[in-house]
Parts: sequence; C-alpha cells; structure tokens
Amino acid sequence: MRKLFWRLHSVIGLLSAIGLIVIGLTGVVLVFNEEIDALVAPELHRVEPTAASRLSMNERVAAVEREFPRHAVTGWKPAVDVHAADGVFVMPFGTREWHYVTVDPYRAVVLGGPRLSESTLKGWVLELHSALFLGDIGVAIAGLLGVALCFLGLSGLWLYRRFWKSIFRLRIKSSMRLLLGDFHRMVGVLSVVFNLLLGFTGAFWNVSHTIEHLSEPHESEDEVLFSTKLFPVGFDVASLPGRAKEHLPGFETHYISFPWKPEGPFTLWGSAEDSAWFRSPYGSQVSFDSQTGAFVSLHDLRKEGLWAQVKDSFEPLHFGNFGGLPIKILWAAAGMAPGLLAVSGMAIWWKRRKPRAR
Repeated sequence: MRKLFWRLHSVIGLLSAIGLIVIGLTGVVLVFNEEIDALVAPELHRVEPTAASRLSMNERVAAVEREFPRHAVTGWKPAVDVHAADGVFVMPFGTREWHYVTVDPYRAVVLGGPRLSESTLKGWVLELHSALFLGDIGVAIAGLLGVALCFLGLSGLWLYRRFWKSIFRLRIKSSMRLLLGDFHRMVGVLSVVFNLLLGFTGAFWNVSHTIEHLSEPHESEDEVLFSTKLFPVGFDVASLPGRAKEHLPGFETHYISFPWKPEGPFTLWGSAEDSAWFRSPYGSQVSFDSQTGAFVSLHDLRKEGLWAQVKDSFEPLHFGNFGGLPIKILWAAAGMAPGLLAVSGMAIWWKRRKPRAR
C-alpha cells in the first residue's frame, strides 16, 4: 500500500506541478491585490479625504454617467478604507462586457477607466488563478488541480505519518537528494492544513461551476443586451443601504448590483452586524425593484442551514481577507507552499532519475 501511495503521490505531483506553481503564485498576489494596486497606481486607487463626508451615492453615480454616457453603471463597491477609491463596474450599451472604473467618493470624480475588468491587476490575476486563461476548460483544470492538492496533502501526510520525529531536520551536509527530501517533507507537513483548505475550497468552486455549466441550458445573450439606462432618472440609489437596514437590521452594504439586464433589480450584497466569524462580506442580500424602488426580496444568511453558512466561509478562508495584515502574510506564505512543494518534488524526481540513467 505504501508503495502504491508513493507512486501515486509522485505521478500526480509531477503532472500537476506547473499548474500548482501558477495557482500558488497568483494566489499570493490576490491576497495583496489591494496593496499592490495602491502601490503601482496610487492615482487610480488612493484618494485624500476632505473635511466633509463622502458625497451621496446619487452624485457619484451621476458623475460616472456623465463621464461615460454610452455605458450603464452595473455595480458599485463602496470603499471601506477612507483613503481608497470606490470600485465601479460599467457596461457599454449593446454588449455584455464588464468594464471597471475607480471614483473619488469625496469629489465624485472619475479617476480612471473604463477598462475591461479582466485587464485590471486583480481581474487578470484572478482569471489566471481560476481559469488559466482557458475559459471553461481552464476552470475545470483548475478544479482538478485543487483536487490534486488535497490528495497530495493527505497522501503526503500518510507517507510521512511519523513526521514528528524529524519534521525540522534538514541534512545540509548530506547529499542534495536527502536535503531536498527533508525540505519537501517539512514544507508539506507544515502546510498540509492550508493545502487542504485552499485545495478543497478552490476545487469546490471550480468543479461546481463546471457541473452547472454542463447541466444547465445556456442563456441567450440577446436576452440581456440593452441600449438605454435600465432605471429611471432620479432614482434614489443613496437611500437603498438605509432601507436595506430596515428590512435586515444591522445590515452593512458592501456591494450594490445595479440592473444589468431589462427588469433586473437593485441587489445589495452585504453582511449582518452580528454575523459569525469567517463570514464573507457578501453572504446576505436585499433586493429592490429598479423601476419603483419597492422591496422585492431578502436573503438572511443567519437563517440558512449549516452547509450554506459553511460555503459562505469559503471566500474569506480561501483568500485570507478576514483578519488584517498578519492573516494576509500567513495566507501568502501558505500560498507559496504548493509551488515550493512542486519545485522540490520535481527536483527529487530528477535526482532519482539520474542514477537510473547512468
């Protein structure tokens, strides 16, 4: 049995090595995407607060519509940091292309855009991380890489089940093969919990997406194209977060989905004030009619079953965005582990292969 597991561990590790390196490195970038954006292009992502508070959402929306009259505002992410710009999605009329702009919330000034959301740093890296630039096929492959990471973690833990005896041993003065083996074992054991967590959550999302894509009929693109604004002029967008709190006390809005197809609603995505730890910022939703502003529906995650709440925790647990900078550093270090294991595993295989060749 041990020999079989060893062979499977080696073969699956070699086959998935390049993919795990890519996914691991891009995952590290995604953990710090906001900090990298602010460092690389501060003029697009950083703002200076004014003595007055932020302008109303109505004024900010109107500023974007004036700047891009042939685009519809389709999503708005209000900044949490007082020095951060709002993130806004717009869609050119007659298309389904999501573009991204940033807005100064204190002055209602557009800072940059519109750019295809995939062309932003986060969009580009996320597409590589989750789909390898291969569309639905890439999503399926990335899902299988997540499954492989889980198997490698479990099989490695079984193969080195007596790891506590030599977990921190690095035989530096021995052969390179022994040193690589010690390093591979140490990194694998220390990161196994993270590898299982990151592998399972990523595999769940991608495999679920692939199954849904194959089993559900595709929506015709003609049904969602539009050439005019989809909500009335003067619609009071600014009142929606306050009204959402009336229906869901303590609700904090983190993203507003504007109607992006005819008769679509305004949907506010956020979290309740007393939500448990490890909750995503988008677990609960409140929707309003885009023509009349009337309340349409409510989804309170706290009233859902255990599995729904577990699934909601996947997002913060996968990206490490729930505990500030220390957690981000820890998650970034964990994200490097699959790449380190892949490189060291390939090196071990190569060292073993050389004597046989001789």
